[in-house]
Amino acid sequence: MFSRNFRVSLIEDNIVWGDKHANLAQLKRNMQNVPEDTDLVVLPELFTTGFVADRDQAMALAERNIDETMNLIHQLAAKYQCAIAGSFLAHTAGQLFNRAFFIEPSGEETFYDKRHLFTFGGEDKVYKQGHTPAPIIRFRGFNIKMIICYDLRFPVFCRNVKNNYDILLVVANWPKARENAWRQLLFGRAIENVAYVLGVNRCGVDNSGIEFSENSSFVIDFKGKLITERTTSPVIAADLSLPALNRFREKFPVWQDADDFTIR
Repeated sequence: MFSRNFRVSLIEDNIVWGDKHANLAQLKRNMQNVPEDTDLVVLPELFTTGFVADRDQAMALAERNIDETMNLIHQLAAKYQCAIAGSFLAHTAGQLFNRAFFIEPSGEETFYDKRHLFTFGGEDKVYKQGHTPAPIIRFRGFNIKMIICYDLRFPVFCRNVKNNYDILLVVANWPKARENAWRQLLFGRAIENVAYVLGVNRCGVDNSGIEFSENSSFVIDFKGKLITERTTSPVIAADLSLPALNRFREKFPVWQDADDFTIR
């Protein structure tokens, strides 16, 4: 039984577009600023490349699950004894995917290919849609559901059925122009699902001139309260309490009145 609070660290960084090695070097530097006893480090969507909308460029940058990016993530998870999550530009059998990962210090790994592709931005023209449900990972006492960016807009896909998850993990490249929607959706998902929500966004400006806000990564508790602690580095930390979550669910069992459904 994991008894102490669960510490999470979000890394909100300015992704260097298309430069995998610069972003991996940046990650290694940032990991040195992660607080001690961190259990989970979360990186933005497509943290090694940024969003790449050209198929040829994307194919040149894409990696398999066993290549350099995942090898480094495994090494860092083992070194710092924490899980590391995010998403990267992946390829499998000639197809490109926006692939989320959750790598545990033991080496256990979970992957998820983004289901809701952002057609407005042309993501569906480059990447293949994932068809598996968003995974729920059991780690140090918490059940963690992992989704990617645009998935957040679809409440049925995010729905917490019979409290089957405790944390909704959202990695994103969500632009400043729609920042209000990002904030409202994150807070709404926390309240309606009675769960912690971790929303991890990038900052800076990408190669297309799209701007991303600083201070747009949040840890929200099961009552919809912001519990993020801002530091002087790109690292944002918070402590989560499973006993506090369970007490609230027992006191206010709204989940018992939820509708039954199946996602196909």
